[in-house]
This record gives sequence, C-alpha cells and structure tokens, in this order.
Amino acid sequence: MTNQRMTNQPSNQSEPRKDLLPFIILAVLSLIWGSSFILMKRGLEVFAPMQVAALRIAISGVVLFPFAVWGLKSLDKRHLPYLLLCGALGNGIPAILFSTAQRYINSSTSALLNSLTPLSTLLIGVLVFRVVVERAQVLGVLIGFVGATLLVVAARGETMTTEASWYAMLPVAATVCYGLNANIVSRLLKGIPPMTINSIAVSGVTIFFFLPYLIWSGFFTEALPQAQSHPMFSVAILSIIGLSVLGTALSNALFTHLIQISSPVFSSSVTYLIPIVAMVWGVLDGEHLTALHYIGIVVILAGIYLVNKRK
Repeated sequence: MTNQRMTNQPSNQSEPRKDLLPFIILAVLSLIWGSSFILMKRGLEVFAPMQVAALRIAISGVVLFPFAVWGLKSLDKRHLPYLLLCGALGNGIPAILFSTAQRYINSSTSALLNSLTPLSTLLIGVLVFRVVVERAQVLGVLIGFVGATLLVVAARGETMTTEASWYAMLPVAATVCYGLNANIVSRLLKGIPPMTINSIAVSGVTIFFFLPYLIWSGFFTEALPQAQSHPMFSVAILSIIGLSVLGTALSNALFTHLIQISSPVFSSSVTYLIPIVAMVWGVLDGEHLTALHYIGIVVILAGIYLVNKRK
C-alpha cells in the first residue's frame, strides 16, 4: 500500500500544473493584449493607421521569419493555404481595422468592443463548422450584441458625431475575423506546433502584403524620414515595436497554443480581462468613460458567461 501511494504521488502533483497552464497563459495574454491598445494609440500620434498596422505586422513577420522557414520543412503543404488565411484573419485585417478605428474612438472603447470575440467565435462555429450549441449560448450571443450596441452608442458620445459610431463597428468586424481564425486553428490545424502556425501565418501576410505596401507607398523613403522630426517619434516607434514583438509575435504563438490545449471559446475568453487592463491604461492616459461604457461591458460579459456555460 505504501509503495502504491508513492508511485501515484508524482502524477497527482503534475496534474494541477497541467490544469493551471491554460489559465496562466490566459492571464499573460490579457496583460499583453490589454496594453496593446495604448501602444497603438501612441503609434497613431505619429503615423497613419495603415502605416501603424503595416509596421506592426511587418516587424513581427521579420522576427518570426526564421521560425517560418524552419516550420516549412516539416509542414504538410496542404495546410499552407489555411496558414496564410490565418495570417490575414488573425493578424492582418484586424490590425488595419483596430488602427483605423482608434483615430475616432478611444482605446478603452476599442478594447471593450474586442470583448465580442467569444461571441463571434461561437457564431462562426455554429454557422460554418456546424457546432452544436445550447439555448443559454444562443441567449448569450444575443445579450452580447446588445452590449456591443451600447458601446457603439457610447462611442458616438465621445465625439458627438455619427461618424464615430460607424468606426466603432470596425473592431466588431475584427472580432469576426478572430472568430474565424480561432475555429480554423482548432478544427483544421490540430497537431501543428503553435510557433509554426504563427510564424508562417504572420510571415506570409508580411511578404505578400504589408512589406510590399510599405515599400510601394514610399514609407521608408518619405513618411519615415519626415516622422523623425516629430517630438513623439521615439515613443511611437518603441510602442509599435512592443506592439509587434509582444502583441503579435509572442502573444499569437501563446494564443495558438492555448486554443490547442483548451478550446476556441475558452481561448477567446481572454477578452474577459483585456478590457479591464485597457480601461486602466485609458483612465491613466486621461480617457473619459461614461456610465454607458460600464453598462455595455457588463452586458457583454454576461453574454460571454452564458456562451461559456455548460450543462
């Protein structure tokens, strides 16, 4: 009996660590991505939205390129189109949408709207991948969209223009991209190492789109030299580098691993914590949040709770 207990002990100790790993990754991602909105805001003080998005992805693509070359050696080539699609849906398109939106809405609102990602993930799973859902999850999706509507109305109040309301829809569109990406990774790319998925996806969208854009738009010959005279140039560049290395290269690999060891809906629940981190940064930066912002996020989180609820 004594020997049996001693034999079973190591496995009992390692099991809690394995169970905690998804939650640890979730916490790290929330801190990184929650801070990315304020970094984006700093970059936009000097550069145009498309330039911030292109620089963010291009720097990440350069950092990850050696890993992409290594990953291609062992990759089944039939997975390559899906990886390139993940590069567009999980990185490229959302980067453009968020950068553009933050010219008209504050970073806190942008982060709050990003919390719709679990709802979008569930909807995509149902409509495209035929995932079976419960009534509580359907109700959660409906409640979530009510919360998003409140935030769109709150965004209009930030500038008192209808234009802001339309730009507040861009982060919502980005969550649809994230939802598609999460389901593709979970259901079509199982078994592929997270760094391989992330490096090929980001490097691919860099090579085929963002790097050509930066070159042909004259960014390196005209925009960058002109920006160097701006008093906030150093802060903007460092913010974009941090956004690239931490907010894209490292965090996407962690997120891909999280999807593989848990589920798409659990993984996208990182948006529970992202708005809290982003709102703290926003308040410290002087952003004004109204009661409607807080009501909207509570409604969205209630919807996400129902989406993740199981019988």
